[in-house]
Amino acid sequence: MSIDLTGRVALVTGAGTDPGLAIAQALAAAGASLCCVDLNPDRAESSAQAIGQAGGSAFGWQADISNKFQAAGAIEEIRDVYGRLDVLVQATAIRPQQDLLTMDEWEFRRTVEYNLVGSFFIAQLAARVMADEGGGLIALLVDPVDPQNAQGSGALAASQAGVAALAMVFAQEVAASRVAVGALPVSTTQATVQALMSLFT
Repeated sequence: MSIDLTGRVALVTGAGTDPGLAIAQALAAAGASLCCVDLNPDRAESSAQAIGQAGGSAFGWQADISNKFQAAGAIEEIRDVYGRLDVLVQATAIRPQQDLLTMDEWEFRRTVEYNLVGSFFIAQLAARVMADEGGGLIALLVDPVDPQNAQGSGALAASQAGVAALAMVFAQEVAASRVAVGALPVSTTQATVQALMSLFT
């Protein structure tokens, strides 16, 4: 069954690399207009150009979503360009590999701040817009950590558990505004894209 997202507007964070890039391309191929957000401005622009060359509509935007002002700037820009926001896919994360016993406090804080607080900022801002506009879809990607092979993943695991809980509570709080929110486990790029696109069927 083909998915038609013509007229929909989507913002994808982490769009400079997979799985965010592949998700942005899939949404564009289905007809959505895209804002490709990435911490790296060159990657953000490259992703938008690739979508444009494939016949889609997209622009790149640099933002660190753990900075509320930068997250808000991305939301404001997509509304200025396309007039609305229907879909948010939060696909960016930092993934340090270091044992908790030796990890620097700053690195732990930065991981939680970027992955969890950043997800909170961008989801909150998007949900407010979507609620005012009559609804939308928010997907927060979550990196699963193998419980049998978790050494070195403490900061990532803590932040991603928080993102999953965040999505659960957001879903309950904004359901009445017709905003659907869910945590989407990251698998292979293809499987992650398929799982995301299945939310529109």
